[in-house]
Amino acid sequence: MQKSENILFRVLDIFAHFVLLNLLWVLFCIPIITFFPATAALVGVSKKWVTEGIEVGTVRIFLRSFKENFKKSLVIGIIWMLAGLILYLDFSILLHTEFPMRTVVFSLLVFASLIYLFMSVYVLLILVENQLSILHTIRNTLFLSIGYVYYTITFLIIIAVSLLLTLKFPILFMVFGSTLAFIVSSIFQRLTLKISK
Repeated sequence: MQKSENILFRVLDIFAHFVLLNLLWVLFCIPIITFFPATAALVGVSKKWVTEGIEVGTVRIFLRSFKENFKKSLVIGIIWMLAGLILYLDFSILLHTEFPMRTVVFSLLVFASLIYLFMSVYVLLILVENQLSILHTIRNTLFLSIGYVYYTITFLIIIAVSLLLTLKFPILFMVFGSTLAFIVSSIFQRLTLKISK
């Protein structure tokens, strides 16, 4: 009986940590401009959970990671949003314009969009993992997204499934961000260990 109660309390404690982390992430995302810093902090806590265990102090680690990565993640976030906007505008113009080599340009835009999508998976993981300059962070993001495409596709599938499940069962939103970040951080940890060997 005692053992069963201990297991139950442990499960509830872990669940509470995930709910708390998700709540922090959502609250810090409320000003849209802080989405990237808040997500970097979410990843920072997840990384700590993976490497040191869940009892590391969720609020303290989140606030520290938010502060440490604020400027860099904000700049990268602005760069990423501008790049996404440029791709969107290019597609919009292309779909309403007829000109020679339109198919070639469309193919190049699709390829650029795929690279953008692939890199989006890694950018904050690398930012939190290594204290690199913005340029080096983006360069390493490009290298990993293309060089380890199996992991990239795995991440994208996990993200897509998580989104679909949350849309199907909205109650999952209370742990959506924290659970997704933890799963992705766990796999990314294996990737970094593989690279370092």
